[in-house]
Amino acid sequence: MFVKSADTVSTSGSTLILPSVSIGNVPQLSVDLLINTLEATRVGIIHSPYLVPISGTSGFDHLPDQRLVPLEVYQTPDTKWTIVQQRSPPLAKHHKDFARELMDFIELGSFSRVIVLTSSDAALRGDAMIDGPQIRSLTVNCEDVLANKLRELSLSSLGSGYAQTTKDSEALPLKHLHAAGVAKPLLKLCQAAKLPVIALVALVFEGDNVHDAINLANATNSLLDIVPTTQKWCPPQSWQWLMAANNAPSEMF
Repeated sequence: MFVKSADTVSTSGSTLILPSVSIGNVPQLSVDLLINTLEATRVGIIHSPYLVPISGTSGFDHLPDQRLVPLEVYQTPDTKWTIVQQRSPPLAKHHKDFARELMDFIELGSFSRVIVLTSSDAALRGDAMIDGPQIRSLTVNCEDVLANKLRELSLSSLGSGYAQTTKDSEALPLKHLHAAGVAKPLLKLCQAAKLPVIALVALVFEGDNVHDAINLANATNSLLDIVPTTQKWCPPQSWQWLMAANNAPSEMF
């Protein structure tokens, strides 16, 4: 259930960027870059019984007093970009339930387009995907402008060597997604609802995934023109504790 921070909050016509908790936490880290760089504000939360409950200190420099919760919705002042940040994974055996909940949010939000960010285990990729771009795409009923942009950016379709869009009746190549969290059931629901959606898939190994997150953020920005290409990403201060658990302050836990 989407709980708005104010009655005036509107998502109609906005582009939704949605991460899936997946291998390396790459999508969430990419979303961290987007939210912190854009200085987007939290316009609500999505209350879900299917997520591990958490609470913690702020994850963003421009919102120092904000408490984080499992599923937050951010938006730029012009409402052009609506960005979800997910801080905890779905409970075991509830991925499909959570996907349906996200689908309700998407349909009620009347978004102009939906971009799903996810990652997949590179150790399980097919031989055809070892070479070439390590960020691939999955599209359903993609608008021509973005389909052409995917081809220009060489964001090949997952499981093939070229960019292509899947129609309503065609099977998505989801067998190539591994450790991708809620992405699989969510994309199936989007296809069944004939909802245009693009998924950007980072093929990664588990480890220090900061570079992977930057690459995924760059690919997202190249596709959507969110910030000027000359502008540098602004990682939140919370990133200084990545891969440095022994030095992290005790109040984080």
